[in-house]
Amino acid sequence: MHAHEPSSAYAPSDNIRVSARSWLVFALTFGLMLLDFIDRQVVTSMFPYLQVEWQLSDKQLGALASVVALTVALGTIPLAVLADRWGRVKAIVTMALVWSGATLACGAANSYGALLAARASVGLGEAGYAPAGAAILGGIFPRRLHSAVFGAFQAAGVVGGILGVVLGGWLAARYGWKAAFGVVGAPGIVLALCYLWVRDPAQGSAQAASITFSDALRNAFALFRKPIVRWACLGGAMQLYVLLSLYSWLPSFVHRDYHVPTDKAGIYSAAVILIGALGSVAWGYAADRWGRSGAGRLKVVALGCVLCGGFLVAGFGLLAPGKWQWACLLIGGFCATCSIGAVPAVVMEAADPGTRATALALVAMVQSLFGQALGPFSTGVLSDSMGLGSALAVASLGALLASAAFVQAGVAHRRVARAVPQVRHS
Repeated sequence: MHAHEPSSAYAPSDNIRVSARSWLVFALTFGLMLLDFIDRQVVTSMFPYLQVEWQLSDKQLGALASVVALTVALGTIPLAVLADRWGRVKAIVTMALVWSGATLACGAANSYGALLAARASVGLGEAGYAPAGAAILGGIFPRRLHSAVFGAFQAAGVVGGILGVVLGGWLAARYGWKAAFGVVGAPGIVLALCYLWVRDPAQGSAQAASITFSDALRNAFALFRKPIVRWACLGGAMQLYVLLSLYSWLPSFVHRDYHVPTDKAGIYSAAVILIGALGSVAWGYAADRWGRSGAGRLKVVALGCVLCGGFLVAGFGLLAPGKWQWACLLIGGFCATCSIGAVPAVVMEAADPGTRATALALVAMVQSLFGQALGPFSTGVLSDSMGLGSALAVASLGALLASAAFVQAGVAHRRVARAVPQVRHS
């Protein structure tokens, strides 16, 4: 079977039967994603402690968050191609063991450079997990549920971000920041071994066995030439720029502007992240319910981005600390996750089944490199010169640019559809 031919073994069919086993696989995949983001975000609540201990600037603190996304961006396509060829389950187990071990190593760091290197290793372990995990879920759930399932899967990252922020602040306040890394790193090793029970829906297919690295890479980058995929990835990257800036710096913003201890700042920040988790599911459902096609999904997402940018810019840039500012941050946080389910769903529909993990890795690479890696670091740079609140207001403008990119995705898709009327889906 050629690399570009679909495989019925795991094609995104609406005839797939959802069973109890499907939901158990979802639970395990969700759990690893949860731990992935706990390990990724736990450092943000430690910023005040690290700043005092090593006299760090906001730029250096932001780099501790951004370096994870940078190594994710650099490693995601090679690791996802490896997952498509070697087996997604084995790849997921290996990656989870690496990022959990690297998190434990963070607790042993005795200098900023050592901690930065360990954080980079966390990202290297996480690099291919989300594409491989999403590819497995895409093969066991029907297409009509993809945006909702992917939104819920990505919501695990949001919930993990909440727990990372809360646990990081609470543990660091009581036991020190080094111990906090040890507590959050160990569970990933246990759950990784449990994942060996999962069966990859692509396992045994001729396509998965025969695809070469060059074929997978070529097919993935061919996707990027499709306008709807290209603009969707760009919009998703800009929206994640906003989301990661918000999640990385909100605990410090609350600590500084509301003058509360770091552990309480983590709890207050968790409210915004929690409502974002609910938003990811709600926006994913809305995209499935009212969007249906890829272009239709992105229309719904574009509206969410406008609302996100408007409320966050107003909250950080126009309002003083208080209930009205907090209301804007909560509404903006609910809308900030609007794209995380729909963008992978759009790419999944455009991809050949045998290169799903690699195709989703392309999305992850673009979004990590231009969104997640730039967001926390550049916001830290701006904060050093103009203050954290103003820096977050500037970063939130990215949501308006994301909305424009999603609108352009629909326009370009319709133009291609008119030129080639027999093609129904990009």
